Amino acid sequence: MKEMETFVKAFGEGLRTLAQGVQAIADKLESYAGTSGGDRDFDSEPIVDDNIPSEAAEEKPDMADFQQKPAVSATEVVHEAIVAATKPITMDELVEKTGFDRKKLNNILYRLRKAKKIKNVRKGVYTKN
Repeated sequence: MKEMETFVKAFGEGLRTLAQGVQAIADKLESYAGTSGGDRDFDSEPIVDDNIPSEAAEEKPDMADFQQKPAVSATEVVHEAIVAATKPITMDELVEKTGFDRKKLNNILYRLRKAKKIKNVRKGVYTKN
């Protein structure tokens, strides 16, 4: 029972401290807003904070930075690498040029062979069809 009483007192003191902190924040916000009790007219001009530079507040991202580039599939990347090669290309060269792992390349090469876009010269060596 004594432990419960101690806990409740500590909890109450913690809540009191928290309430004081919340009150301090509310007072600070009111001083920024220039009001003293919530009688602000919300149809008036917006509040400008002097701590934020005006050019930073008005900056908008340049939409040219967000224009999408055409999506290129992994299959297209591999096909273009094979077509661009002047001689038959090996699996190791494809790994180096595309950055894809061997398993992914094997799957892509299978699809390209099936679509008759490339052909095997010998095991691990490919050329355009």
